[in-house]
Amino acid sequence: FSWPGTGYLLNLAIFQRDLPVLQGVILVLATFFVLLNLAVDLLQTVVDPRIARH
Repeated sequence: FSWPGTGYLLNLAIFQRDLPVLQGVILVLATFFVLLNLAVDLLQTVVDPRIARH
C-alpha cells in the first residue's frame, strides 16, 4: 500500500463492488509479493551458502 493510490483504489473497488478492478489490484499485489519472496530466497542462498541445495 505504499504505492500512491493503491490503497485508495482497493478501498474504492471494495465499496463500489467493482470486481474486475478488485481482482486486478489483488493480482498485482500478489504477483509483487511472490516475486519479492523469490528474490529474497535467491539472495539468501548467495549470502549464506549453507542454505544452498546439494
